[in-house]
Amino acid sequence: MAPTRPSREAGTHGVTRQRVAGLLLRGAVAVAAVAVAALGVQHALTLHARHRDVSKLLAETGLASRQPEVARSAAMDPDPVRGRLAVARALLAEAFDYSAFAALPPREAVEAVAGINDRLDLARSIAAETLAVRPSAWQAAMIMGGATYRLWSARGDPRVFRNRVVWEGPLLAAARLAPGEDEPLRFLAVAWLEVWPTLTLAERSDALPTIRRAFQDPATFARCAELWLSAAPDRASAFELVPDDSRAWSLLEGMYAARAEWDGFCVTRKRRDQALEGELRQRLVEAGERLRGGDRSGARSLAVGVVTAAPVELRFRDSVEAALALCPPGPVGAQEPVRRWLAWAVEGYVRGQRRLSSAAVARLVASAGELPASEAAAAELAAGNLAQAEVVERRNESPGTEAWAPYWIAKARVLAGQHHAAEATAALARVHRSWRAAVPVVEARLAVARATGDAAGVAAVQSELNSLAAASWPATDWQWRGPVARLDLLVSADASGLAVSLDVVPPAGAVVGVTLDGATAAVAPAGGEAMLHLATRIPRGPHLLEVETRAGGRVVPGQVELMTGEWGTKGKGKD
Repeated sequence: MAPTRPSREAGTHGVTRQRVAGLLLRGAVAVAAVAVAALGVQHALTLHARHRDVSKLLAETGLASRQPEVARSAAMDPDPVRGRLAVARALLAEAFDYSAFAALPPREAVEAVAGINDRLDLARSIAAETLAVRPSAWQAAMIMGGATYRLWSARGDPRVFRNRVVWEGPLLAAARLAPGEDEPLRFLAVAWLEVWPTLTLAERSDALPTIRRAFQDPATFARCAELWLSAAPDRASAFELVPDDSRAWSLLEGMYAARAEWDGFCVTRKRRDQALEGELRQRLVEAGERLRGGDRSGARSLAVGVVTAAPVELRFRDSVEAALALCPPGPVGAQEPVRRWLAWAVEGYVRGQRRLSSAAVARLVASAGELPASEAAAAELAAGNLAQAEVVERRNESPGTEAWAPYWIAKARVLAGQHHAAEATAALARVHRSWRAAVPVVEARLAVARATGDAAGVAAVQSELNSLAAASWPATDWQWRGPVARLDLLVSADASGLAVSLDVVPPAGAVVGVTLDGATAAVAPAGGEAMLHLATRIPRGPHLLEVETRAGGRVVPGQVELMTGEWGTKGKGKD
């Protein structure tokens, strides 16, 4: 039996159903596409509106003019919620640090400061709105706690003490949500230190690790240092949390000076120098690495920083010497620190002490700018450049004044070393009369006499030196140069220390720095006791003793006596 063919009508109905299904499918897709597009448009419109809201917020709070970079970043953030939170965060930061107002005109700055509390209320509202939709947003929790604390603190609201949980809870939550972030801990440290008297001993103990970590941030430490000094039970406990950073110790040093707490000043000065010594060594290592890597600009910046930051004394000489050797050709720093190091080096050179190498002095001379002729000529001698020193000398019309005495002494030593005895003698003849009996001049005369080979002359000068040697010196022997009192000693015998009487001490006391031959011998308080005792070995021979007030009012030194044998035994004075 032959198979039955489908009818034409049946085939037509099948095709029609397929077409209808296809049309329906395409229609559904089109409708879905339109819906998605509508949702996208709606989302875009919503985002646009929220971005407008962020921009409006920036304009209303004035943040766009005070902190343009922060404002730009917040306005361009693709997430408007995060942008609003950035605005709130910046408003909170301003409430703790007024530096953003410094660039404003005076009237605008006053108005901006007056509006801080209102902006803190706004920051809290933004944080609360954010937490409602994003409960795990640690920044929102931090802003909520920080703004509440700051607002209550500024208003003197007792709730800052009674209802600690209201601000402390959000800050602790922020720290838990972001354990790698330090910012919540900094707010906690500031707040805890303000309410420190109300904390129990256990709460204080628990707070110390957080405070220690927060203090690693220089700005936080600067903000909290005064509070911490007042809160700590004693100085040793306070110092346990201080970061081992020279800037931190310098900050404390200034605070102790303002309080006239001279013992604290001396301890912090010592800790500052210890920290600075390590920091300068690290900078030198990095400068060497950069130089070897071809970064000459970076190496120069680090080397210049060493010369600028190093206190002018023997302890830091090696660091400065190394920095000058590493520094690529060109100026080696600001003129003022360069000139201080140059003056220190020349001062020793005039007395026969080589404090810096001639190459290092030459670098300093090249960077010191225009110096007075007498100082420039002496500096050229210390740099090993006699010819250039004589050029400066010849161009000057009054090389016989007192200011030129150090140059002639140094030149006589140089010429004697070159066995030019006659020229050396002529140089000494030009030393100003006020210097002719000074120890450096007599020492230079001995060097010249030895260069001539005149045994009788050597014996005569040596006899004169012996008459100058002593174990005590009257107050009238001090010479002042600016704020520094100088005394050239010729020590008759090895001593175990010296005692310096203090003829003038301010009623509030002061801190005195004593250096011997360019090295700090003591930084000590000067108070009710009118005598300063230094236990430092002093070999027989010439030395330069200097006394300078480091903090407080002016101190005037008086008689100086060597301590020989057992400590406390005074030497015999000169006739």
